[in-house]
Amino acid sequence: MVKTRVYEYEGTRYEATVTFKRMRSLTMRYDPEKGTLRVSVPTFTTLRRVDEFVLKHLPRLTKKVSKKAKNYDGQYLYVFGEKKEVGELEPQEITAYYKKIGLPYVKERVAYYSSLMGVDYPYKVRMREMKRTFGSNSRKTKTLTFQTRLMAFSPEIIDSVVVHELAHHFQFDHSPAFYAVVYAYCPDYDKLRKRLIHDRFEG
Repeated sequence: MVKTRVYEYEGTRYEATVTFKRMRSLTMRYDPEKGTLRVSVPTFTTLRRVDEFVLKHLPRLTKKVSKKAKNYDGQYLYVFGEKKEVGELEPQEITAYYKKIGLPYVKERVAYYSSLMGVDYPYKVRMREMKRTFGSNSRKTKTLTFQTRLMAFSPEIIDSVVVHELAHHFQFDHSPAFYAVVYAYCPDYDKLRKRLIHDRFEG
């Protein structure tokens, strides 16, 4: 079942699609380009509970997504988890900048972990803008693709994504066997993942 709701915060109206399904927690995602919310809730959640949840988390969600979308303030851009003075940049310039510094770096980390993990063939590595994920592994093309804005995060967080995608070389699902590979090469994976995924709220 799907319902639509409209919420207002600081003079801005947000249209929300609320999906009721079999799950335990309430979750919410914000699309800054469309200004819309996607809320998923357990089947028997009341609309009052939905409203309380959205209004509680909406201020933090919009603030964090806005920061994530820019990754910089004024003249500063976040690079490898630290502020770096780069001057004013347009969105396409930010993407190009991250790709320029990020592609050689990620290729080196993929090569390092491939050797460490015993990956038996070399993956092609590329970077591009992706809205829903920070990395992907294509068995068909033997290509690892990483989100350009991943370069805003610290090296250990970037490594956790590299390990995650290379672990799919051995297990292409998210089974316990898959996570056994991940934890073997990234023991702090859970903590690093929480730092990476900061636009998802549960209640």
